[in-house]
Amino acid sequence: MTTESRIITDSLGPAHLEENVCVLKYGPDLVSELEGLAKSKHLFDTVIINVTEVGFFFNAELIVEASGLARNLLALQGAMLFLKSDKAMALVRESLMGPLTFHIFESHSEIFDHSPSLSKHVQRAMGQAASTLEESTDLSKQVLMSSVPVLTALGMKLKGEMDRPGLRNRVIAVVDNYSPLSTLISRMCADGHLREEDLFDQLKSLEQAGVIYPIFAKIPFLVNSFKNKTAFSLKDYFKESRIIPGPQIDQVLLELQNMPKSKRLNFGAMCVKGGLINARMLEIAIQDQAFYGQSSQEERKVGKAQVPDQDAQVQAMMGHLGTTDPSNLLQNIATNRDTGVLSVEYRDQHFRALFDVGKLTHAKLGKVTGNRAVVEFASSWKEGIYVFIHRTPPQDLNRDDCKLTRLVDKLLLDAALAQDNTEVTWKKVPKGKDSVLEKVSDSKRILSGEVIDPQEKKPIPAHEVAIMQRMWNSLDGLASIAVVIRNCGDMTTYEAAQAIDRLLHYKLVVVPTSDITAPLEKYNLMVRRVTERIGVERNLAFLRIALKESVGFGKARSFEMGSQGEIGVNLAAARQAGTSLTQLVKDLENWQVKYIEYVSQELERGIILSIIKEAHQAK
Repeated sequence: MTTESRIITDSLGPAHLEENVCVLKYGPDLVSELEGLAKSKHLFDTVIINVTEVGFFFNAELIVEASGLARNLLALQGAMLFLKSDKAMALVRESLMGPLTFHIFESHSEIFDHSPSLSKHVQRAMGQAASTLEESTDLSKQVLMSSVPVLTALGMKLKGEMDRPGLRNRVIAVVDNYSPLSTLISRMCADGHLREEDLFDQLKSLEQAGVIYPIFAKIPFLVNSFKNKTAFSLKDYFKESRIIPGPQIDQVLLELQNMPKSKRLNFGAMCVKGGLINARMLEIAIQDQAFYGQSSQEERKVGKAQVPDQDAQVQAMMGHLGTTDPSNLLQNIATNRDTGVLSVEYRDQHFRALFDVGKLTHAKLGKVTGNRAVVEFASSWKEGIYVFIHRTPPQDLNRDDCKLTRLVDKLLLDAALAQDNTEVTWKKVPKGKDSVLEKVSDSKRILSGEVIDPQEKKPIPAHEVAIMQRMWNSLDGLASIAVVIRNCGDMTTYEAAQAIDRLLHYKLVVVPTSDITAPLEKYNLMVRRVTERIGVERNLAFLRIALKESVGFGKARSFEMGSQGEIGVNLAAARQAGTSLTQLVKDLENWQVKYIEYVSQELERGIILSIIKEAHQAK
């Protein structure tokens, strides 16, 4: 790295220079900072832009400018990542000449599926310990472990000519084109003389040298296809897995197009005929396509993935919730008397369960542990990817607080009852758990005294009243019930639904009547009309002064302004400031009144009145 680049990077904040990663914080000077980095002519593997405090409120113009600069900032396969606390989007330079690709990640676990190394950088940028990466690895790990390394023509030549010992030659010798990676690990790492990480490094080196066909590059592609139930062609498989370069694929397709129909081969056979792959690689590609690339109309059968060698069987079960419900999944594993870890992932949520000869002994769902985790999973999960894998249980699961104290059959009965009661509550609000509720002032101090259960007519236990108080404090009219539950972290869906049912009974929460969308649209229309008359810079100055004077510096963070005066609401900042939807609408109105006062100094009264009238008449 040049001296100039190091100085620029250090001045911008935390960076992992030794790993060729730069971390920036989103702000008004972001483009200038990126331009400064680009002038250093240093290419980064990853540029992370932390937008956790502002959300994704910035214009498309910024994305366009960032993508233009990214070409001069990113190495090949490098990524510029705009990172939120729960989501992310990325610009990836996948080729030297082609356009950048745009990726949306609904959770940080999806970043891992796309690139484990990028996920590590994200975790460090977020200040998370490396051990938290374990929470989202089972699906990707199982796909990797069941992958079969296949020697290329060069690999077969080297294997036949080996005449000296060494780790590289040992790895080439053990690759037989049929054993999955899990078997190679057991053969080479069981005695403790070779670490699993060292074997991976050797395989990556062989992959780069063209000794084996790529296996690591195909993992995110297969995981995403499996998660999204997306069918794919062999052409897509070879391209995304980097087994055959794009230009060579295009050449094969052109040859097929020009070939007489009577002599035309299928795409895979043409690749073998042309020497781009061997027959074994084609066989594995077809197997991967059949298992990972089924569409949602072709539901997979639950089973154990196998290879021809019975001793090299990959003991794992994979599938989608929907084809089986959580209760049946837990009972099936118990009936089969399996031992291992069940991992179920849905977006940024992860359920883990430990089985010992069919007995469910430990469970964890985020911060919810033990019996409550099983009840939450069985009663509220309807979607997700599950993987049952025979492996050493992670430390965070094998803890005393994750132990079950009741039999799984009893917990599943509790889950069925919890699901029924929760559905009754969701029917009382407009959109179920996606409804937005807002607290009402507790003028009678109901939550401060003894609270009577409306159904059983007896005092509610103190810990359940505490949950009611937490929900009441969190329901601000800005976030849905589902988001509030997720943000609480250690609260189950049933506990939250029960608390909401009681709060509704005591009229401590209501469906908000305020609407931020309509006044925001009217205000934006007014601002555009003023901008047309006094210009962008003058108008922005009025907006900023009016905002600070009307709502104060603390609440001002709840609102955002674009470069042209566009007005938006940062709901994450509003929730962090402890405001509510009703208060947010009032603050917007106060800002608008103060803004009109300032604009009155520039424009005639008649013009201002016509702008206000147009805005209020707008639908």
